[in-house]
Amino acid sequence: MNHRLHRFSRMAGLMAGMGIVVGGLTPVPLLGMSSGESLQALASDSPLFNPPLGIGDVTAIAKDMTVFISGPTSGSGAIVNRQGNVYTVLTTKTVVSGSSVYEVVTGDGRRYRVSPDGVILLPLVDLAVLQFTSSEIYPVAQLAEPSESQVYLTVANQPQTTLFAAGNLVSTAGINLSDGYDLLYNSALQSAGSGGPVVDRWGRLIGIQGRFNPESPTVNSAIAVSNFLRLAPTVGLNLGWRGFILANIIQVGTQPRAIALSPDGSLLGTDGGYNRIQLWDWQSSQLLYTLSGHNSEVNSLAISPNKQILVSGDQQGQAIIWNLRTGQIANTITRSRPNLSNPITSVAITANGQTLITGSNQGIELWDLNTGRLVLTLPESGEANAIAISPDSRTLVSGHLDNTVKLWDLRNGNLVQTLPAGERGFIVESVAISPDGNTIAAGTYREIRLWNLERGIRQRTIVAHCDLCYVYDLAFTPDGTAIASTSEDGTKIWNIADGTLLRTLDGSAKSLAFSGDRTLILGGDTLRIWQVP
Repeated sequence: MNHRLHRFSRMAGLMAGMGIVVGGLTPVPLLGMSSGESLQALASDSPLFNPPLGIGDVTAIAKDMTVFISGPTSGSGAIVNRQGNVYTVLTTKTVVSGSSVYEVVTGDGRRYRVSPDGVILLPLVDLAVLQFTSSEIYPVAQLAEPSESQVYLTVANQPQTTLFAAGNLVSTAGINLSDGYDLLYNSALQSAGSGGPVVDRWGRLIGIQGRFNPESPTVNSAIAVSNFLRLAPTVGLNLGWRGFILANIIQVGTQPRAIALSPDGSLLGTDGGYNRIQLWDWQSSQLLYTLSGHNSEVNSLAISPNKQILVSGDQQGQAIIWNLRTGQIANTITRSRPNLSNPITSVAITANGQTLITGSNQGIELWDLNTGRLVLTLPESGEANAIAISPDSRTLVSGHLDNTVKLWDLRNGNLVQTLPAGERGFIVESVAISPDGNTIAAGTYREIRLWNLERGIRQRTIVAHCDLCYVYDLAFTPDGTAIASTSEDGTKIWNIADGTLLRTLDGSAKSLAFSGDRTLILGGDTLRIWQVP
């Protein structure tokens, strides 16, 4: 897609460092380190689109996820998952190393008994989990990679008494760490007990506190939550689509506006900047070859089911059909009004590999993929901004610049239904169809809208992104239980059943695609490969 927002000025001001807060007492200044000692931002997002939360909000989120663990060695933990009525708490082995009975005390004062069978020690790192059962609804931590130096720390040093403090991540260069401790931080919060959460300025859990250095009391260590995500499956913990870890980053030299993944997930196509297309073996990070033939920027890509054909659409309204066996142009689509005001915004190929569908301001057109001949122009299909084909290739869903979604019967080309996607004046930026073909999704200004495909009844609206954001791209997970959306404030994974946020992946992206093996590929400044172990 190629709609962008430019009319908003950058937000100013970042949060100042804060000190310990006990039971809502006034924050006090924190003694900071020199600028040379602080860790530089790893993947900070623009404060315009993803402003950090206020200190009060971060405090509330951190305290909600924090529990007190009572036992021979008391400590803290963070609620990191829920399946049904079973909650999982992440802490350190220091807190639960013995074969004892423990109690988890939640923020509302309720106590939950945990037998030794409910304690799982993770291999290789100083982490453990406890599981308790409750019909109460407790907030579950959002998990994230560290993205900048400013952090906040929480510990429950006794039931219903939570300490909160600010800190800064510092460089680990030249320091010998073990047992998974890979984060160093400074803070005024000292030796208040192991297992407390380390959160970022968005209230997301990035680590678990564990070791306190008596020789240098202002620098202590924590274990990044990514270690938990990587090791959880090895002890039988299923985090579902919350369990993404960043597996690889591929430097592509440009910011891909379009990506396409072959149905078997092995071949990845990206626009390579201006008139080029790049083909990747993303599993090995190997660039296979580059195609050149367009006279303007490439907006959209699709790969045929047999991986023999790639189709690319550009800003001037030209579509090229490529033979991937030879790397040569097989056909060039000739359209009646190709120009800069009529770019091809979307391309798709039917499951039988015989028909190409293009979307543009001019409308939706069906082409014979083998000959490049125009077969049909769908009536009332102008200003098409996004298209998606159902798995059985019987239904086409299109999103339009008048903020409507249209359903088409591809067997006869008839318009079946028009669905409003919100207020007029906005646009539908992206559409998707679930793997079972029962649910359609549209991404517009801030929101994802979900409908039942057969009845055209709206099932849910998810306010997915920031007030300045369009939903650039959408993709259902391979099992259809969740949907990924991407915009300037990051990529987010949503539970279809209840609309809850499962995970936020840092960094803006313009396009995304799932492979069948639970891999999510994001096209942004780089290609980021996220996987669920």
